[in-house]
Amino acid sequence: MAQINCNFVQSYGNASKSKILEQINGLVAGAQYDVGATNLKKLEIKEAKNITFNGCKVTLELRVKLKRLELRVKLKRKVRRDATGTIIVTGNVHKAQLYGAKYILVKNAKVDKVRLSKTLRIGERFYKWAANRAFPNNQKFYL
Repeated sequence: MAQINCNFVQSYGNASKSKILEQINGLVAGAQYDVGATNLKKLEIKEAKNITFNGCKVTLELRVKLKRLELRVKLKRKVRRDATGTIIVTGNVHKAQLYGAKYILVKNAKVDKVRLSKTLRIGERFYKWAANRAFPNNQKFYL
């Protein structure tokens, strides 16, 4: 297999952002995943907001919402509203074909950062876990 030219990947990838985001949104937008052991929360991926290429490194920003399931129980404490925020996913371009049917193959995609409003940091590892399940690994995107 030939060596990947990361400069070409960066220029083609950044030039094809809208096409790649459309493909990612087709895969993950609207998906919901249970979070935690009680399944009282769901992480919903609203949309892929932005994607950037820095050489062969890919960074994807997802807009998410953490939804709490409604319970018909009287509580003596205030219940927080649904949280919103972003999740940053990074991966590496493993293979690139930049002639003919242009595509890139992204591998090792994983969640790097979780930024949610109205949540404690202690729960972020559960949200990271759910988001890692949501984003498909070893995915081919056409440019």
